[in-house]
Amino acid sequence: MRFFLTSILFFGGYVYSTAQNQKTQVTGVITSKSENLSLPGVSVVDVNEPSNGVNADFDGHYSISLKNGSTTLRFTMIGYKPVEIKVNNRTAINVAMDLDVATLEEVVVVGYGTQKKRKVTGAIDQVSSQAFEGRPSVNATQALQGKAPSLIIQQTNSEPGAGLNINIRGISTLNNNGPLIVIDGIVGGDINSLNPNDIDSVSVLKDAGSAAIYGSRANNGVVLITTKKGSKSKPMTVQYSSLVGYNNPFYFTKPVHGYENAMLRNEAAYNSDAANAVFTSAQIAELKAKGDTKWFAEEIVKPALQLNQNLSVSGGNQNSTYLVSLGYLDQESNFVGPKKGMQRYNFRINLTNEFGKFKLTSSLAYSKQKINDHSSSTGTLMVDAFRVPLYYTQKDEEGNYLTNDVLQQFNSLGILEKGGFRKYDNDDLFGALNAEFKLTSFLKVKGVFGGRLWNGSMFSRTKQVNFSPSGVYGADRDTRDETTKALDLNTQFMLEFNKSFAGVHNIGAMIGVSNENHSHRSIGLYKKFTDPDLGIPGTGTVIGDDSYNSNGTKPDKNPASSKNSLNSLFGRATYDFNDKYFAEVTFRYDGSSKFREEIRWGFFPAATVGYALTKENFMESYRDKVGNIKLKSSYGIVGNQNVRDFQYQTTYFTFPNAYGFNNSGVTGTGYTFANADIQWERAATFNVGLEADFFKGALSFSFDYFDKVTSDILIPPQVPGVFGTQLPDFNDAKLGNRGWEVSATYRHKGKVLNQSLTVNVGDSKNKVLEYSGGDEKLTGVEELQVLLREGLPYNSYVGLKRDGYFQNWEEIQGAAVPDGLSVVPGDNRYVDANKDGKIDDNDKFIFGNPFPRYTFGATYTADYKNFDLSIFIQGVGKRTMMIRGELVEPFHSNYGMTMYTHQLDYWTPQNPDARYPRLANNGTQSNTNNFRRGSDMYLYDGAYARLKNIQLGYSLPANTAEKLGMSRFRMYVSGQNLLTLSKVKFLDPELSEFNGNMSPSGGNSGRAFPTQAYYGMGLDISF
Repeated sequence: MRFFLTSILFFGGYVYSTAQNQKTQVTGVITSKSENLSLPGVSVVDVNEPSNGVNADFDGHYSISLKNGSTTLRFTMIGYKPVEIKVNNRTAINVAMDLDVATLEEVVVVGYGTQKKRKVTGAIDQVSSQAFEGRPSVNATQALQGKAPSLIIQQTNSEPGAGLNINIRGISTLNNNGPLIVIDGIVGGDINSLNPNDIDSVSVLKDAGSAAIYGSRANNGVVLITTKKGSKSKPMTVQYSSLVGYNNPFYFTKPVHGYENAMLRNEAAYNSDAANAVFTSAQIAELKAKGDTKWFAEEIVKPALQLNQNLSVSGGNQNSTYLVSLGYLDQESNFVGPKKGMQRYNFRINLTNEFGKFKLTSSLAYSKQKINDHSSSTGTLMVDAFRVPLYYTQKDEEGNYLTNDVLQQFNSLGILEKGGFRKYDNDDLFGALNAEFKLTSFLKVKGVFGGRLWNGSMFSRTKQVNFSPSGVYGADRDTRDETTKALDLNTQFMLEFNKSFAGVHNIGAMIGVSNENHSHRSIGLYKKFTDPDLGIPGTGTVIGDDSYNSNGTKPDKNPASSKNSLNSLFGRATYDFNDKYFAEVTFRYDGSSKFREEIRWGFFPAATVGYALTKENFMESYRDKVGNIKLKSSYGIVGNQNVRDFQYQTTYFTFPNAYGFNNSGVTGTGYTFANADIQWERAATFNVGLEADFFKGALSFSFDYFDKVTSDILIPPQVPGVFGTQLPDFNDAKLGNRGWEVSATYRHKGKVLNQSLTVNVGDSKNKVLEYSGGDEKLTGVEELQVLLREGLPYNSYVGLKRDGYFQNWEEIQGAAVPDGLSVVPGDNRYVDANKDGKIDDNDKFIFGNPFPRYTFGATYTADYKNFDLSIFIQGVGKRTMMIRGELVEPFHSNYGMTMYTHQLDYWTPQNPDARYPRLANNGTQSNTNNFRRGSDMYLYDGAYARLKNIQLGYSLPANTAEKLGMSRFRMYVSGQNLLTLSKVKFLDPELSEFNGNMSPSGGNSGRAFPTQAYYGMGLDISF
């Protein structure tokens, strides 16, 4: 930080002092001829000395020092025709620039190229770099949340370095629903290794018409990321941004007072006909007099610093451009103890060079990520801190870590402060070389070579911590060392054709071939009973049975090394007539090493059409007075090949200690059967859409409806546990998914106040159409179950349906209850669905599913004079959210011994319509009926709206910034997660109970890293 600021001040002082020695100082204002509005950012260059140039400020003002008063100034800006003016020793020159319609049009990045936005007929959303500016985003995925309709991003926790689920248009398969990521034209990069400040635009390809050119990996959509580059004929620009703030942890729930908890324990015991109270009246009085101890959950977290720093240098002449950037992120963990958290270092260099008909573009990016974590499980630490009532402490005055009758083995504070660490050190090198040669004015050939080299390591030590009066953590003193290296290589060759005929027929074509190779190798060495101080082997050290080398199998049963390759032929042909009628066809022919040679290849075609209705002569009046209307539609086939390598071959593996012989373990061999017929998943996708603008472009609107059916979905066979081995996936399921999305933007330019509002809403609903010949799959998820059945949404929740409570003994007489249970007033009453007089599995209902619907985002911006404001709101309109464990059940299974304030709404004769049943001890028939049967009591309305980010900024006036040697100086305050509106008040509604593969990872409970509210200040400076 100090280095950055020192460099800035030195450089600014140098520029300013040098400027004083120039002979001629020219100033002026640059405006647009058509609107008579000032133009910010215009490049002003001395033609005779190209290295001497400046950029106009926000109000269009510029000032440039010239050695020669008779030189010529050149004014350039994207979207406007360049202007050259002879100075003739003048000191004031105002310039009015004409629009250049040919270059003004917005360009959208598509698969293997770009298209003018007015010609795009596929379902593509483009997110600009503004989405990342001024936000304390740890990664690009986080910053994209809510920025495009049906781009669904969820998190399982807020811990530094934690992954996020990213999903486009809902569920398309029963497997991994993550989209394909393409960075600067190269498949296989990590979106979360990128510096968000380096991103120029993100294109989200949603339908087959836009995504089919990526063939067998496009079923879940495609995210195309383009990084920033320098600009032609623009002097060197230095940009520095800094954002410093604190993440303040907070919980949505609170425990009851310590003495209240004791009283509630007694009430539960009394309701359970216990012989004695848990606490005497004297003990309760003493607890009340002493007051509450600090809640363990609040004691193990603290506010944590987050630092985002970025520095870039860019520019170019008429033949080349350059951009060099540096980025640094430091996100400290909120956990107490030795410093934990994540650091990321980013370096990027992007270059373009043109030599006549030849153009060479190169990019090289390096990212280092370092994560320092504790040695335990975050879920375990959080729940252990959550479940202790407010009359215990974790540490005494002598520094001893304490256990109690709730935590009998260890406590979270001792683990965080003394229990060891896990350190991750990841290096990510990503690069691409793109060469183009124009054979003619309408034909060019292109070659691309790029790839990614990733090397990751993890070193951990579990240190022994002794607790008082009893309990030990880390007695095995584990030392674990893991290393993984992965290499992705991508080669492409393309031929492109673009030509107009008779001024109205525009034809484009592209055909290409590519090869992609992936390989990775891992090793893991695990040792127990290492030296307690140094972590090195000593007397008694043993190597763990789960250690592995690169030709073995990891503890998670995945192979430690793998290779796969994909060869492809792809192409696109476009036609439009007079910018009125549009047609496009694309295809990809993929051959994958994941399938046997005879059925290795798959063909994935798509077609789109568009109609610019307002281009018709009879719509001329509407076009001039209102705006434009474009209709579009697409249909195509895309695929999915996300399966393990070599499933078409029988594979073998070894494992230690298969059986004992001669007093020692003998290694055994296992195998996995082959499925020689395993093949692609295929999805047929239909999309129809409308684009329109009103008020002469002030309001833009788009609507899309889609219907997708994925066939031949790969599923694991259901085999009995005694079968003895695993079976490979096979193609035997079909899933339908349909939905819609709307996006609208309104811009208003006033004399002093400019405003804009962008709103997007998307919805999708899936249904299992076929599954394994009509079979169904019921999976337990803690207290509930999820069902995979034809005709239902994927992973629909299943459980008993509550019908209020038994209010008196008369209602219990003859009522349907679970077999073997006796209930009492205040217990759950369930609906007897089949009217057989008893409650069992035949009475279970199918409820909603956990996937969010009506996802939305809204961004409001305004600028007034030198002030600017940005407000971003994001949320979900409908979601069935499962919450489990201690946040639903008081004194959960004798595991948790505290109640939370939201659980005080329990049944009593005076509170008959409570949210929760009466209090009772674990193991009683009441608790077995109420909590061990699994009901809709665990399901909640997960809809929410969150003030995701707000910024308020101020920019120095142009003349003030100029005196400091800068073209721009903006300072601002930024806040994130400041307000949440939700029906669920005791848990962060944004958290998902499903992981990135859409499989249940356990319901939400008091086990997640705390939500973080961010408060920070930032600077944006340009020279």
